[in-house]
Amino acid sequence: MSSRRRFLSHSCKLGIASATFSSTMLSLGLSRAVAADTPDGYRALVCVLLAGGNDSFNMVVPNDADQYAEYAAIRSDLALEQSTLLPLAGVTGEGRSYALHPGMSEVQQLYGNGELAVIANVGTLLEAVDAQQIESGAARVPLGLFSHSDQIAQWQTAVPDGRVAQGWGGRMADLLQGVNEANGISMNISLGGTNVFQSGNQTVEYAISAENDGATSINAYDDGSEFGALRKRMIDDLLAVEQSNLLRREYSRRLRASIDAQAVFVAALQASDTPTTQFSAGPFSQSLRQLARVIAAREQLGACRQTLFVQVGG
Repeated sequence: MSSRRRFLSHSCKLGIASATFSSTMLSLGLSRAVAADTPDGYRALVCVLLAGGNDSFNMVVPNDADQYAEYAAIRSDLALEQSTLLPLAGVTGEGRSYALHPGMSEVQQLYGNGELAVIANVGTLLEAVDAQQIESGAARVPLGLFSHSDQIAQWQTAVPDGRVAQGWGGRMADLLQGVNEANGISMNISLGGTNVFQSGNQTVEYAISAENDGATSINAYDDGSEFGALRKRMIDDLLAVEQSNLLRREYSRRLRASIDAQAVFVAALQASDTPTTQFSAGPFSQSLRQLARVIAAREQLGACRQTLFVQVGG
């Protein structure tokens, strides 16, 4: 009830009854207010996009006798031997049991510890359909169904019936970016480069790498050497020139902002505690290690809300 009272209180303070506010501005104000007043403070959403192919029917497999028999008949020579499956504890409300692919022992352990859940039978569909509806053409199906690129985009945009450039992480950041400190660092941090998921109408991702402190500076710009100091002064002087040409002016503004943001980001990571979790040397694990450093630096970055993005192919 306390959360509800806080929400209503903020709604009244923002003038929820006033007809002069547009719905967009109202949503923006409420989102910022509720986020800033969350008792538990910082929140981050880590998105791992598995951009490659996956045989999901052999990832989570029915394990009770009749359902497994049906699975084995349908899958034919692709079916996994039941004796090799890794059972998941418990049964569903219908008394069904399930198991995992034999290569997913770590996932089985997380599930057993109550740290992971399986959400099955989800996708980018517009509505529930069956094979007969699809064959007859009566079903409303996503745009570009069976197109790999369209399906990847739809998972990131949550718009299955059209092609849009804004992802749901970006649209969320459009509403929540204002709760973070205005220091040039987007609340959307990406180790997958430019992506649709974190692109909004006003917000884009801040792309970093898994190496070193993530944000790379201009080569030899203020690197502590005499040459670096000279290069810094030269670049700073060039960027300080007022450009009459629109494109030159915008390029100069963006480069200046990028240089400043890089300094803020690197300083924040270097000033924060190093995560104690052990990570392997693999590229995906190293990306997660860098994201753990970003989360550890949240106070230095002035971050209240963040989305963190990693993409894995294959």
